[in-house]
Amino acid sequence: MALTSFIVSFVALASLIALKLFETKVRKIGVLERAFIKGDTLISSGIDWMFLRYNYYKKVGHIFVFDFIPSLAYEVLVKLKDKVAKRYYNAGNEFRGRRILRSDGSVSSFLERLSEDK
Repeated sequence: MALTSFIVSFVALASLIALKLFETKVRKIGVLERAFIKGDTLISSGIDWMFLRYNYYKKVGHIFVFDFIPSLAYEVLVKLKDKVAKRYYNAGNEFRGRRILRSDGSVSSFLERLSEDK
């Protein structure tokens, strides 16, 4: 396969060089010149199209990676945190019969201690 592509590209390159030598010594051939110009415009328009597609998908990828994935991860983690907190409080209610308070410095824990002391 590699040998075949090498032979084809070598023949194409050799024919282009031979055609250029023929044009410089004899004259330009209009049909071939127009065909080469059409080929050049087709190649340059293809390169421009690929460049535009690359930039488009690069922007889409940037939006996906830096905007969508972090917001999705944040939403999932918030839901997970809420679910864990709910299970934590339910477990506390089952063990002690009352809600477990998060911090000892809150007003509710202060009021709860006052009610326990009486």
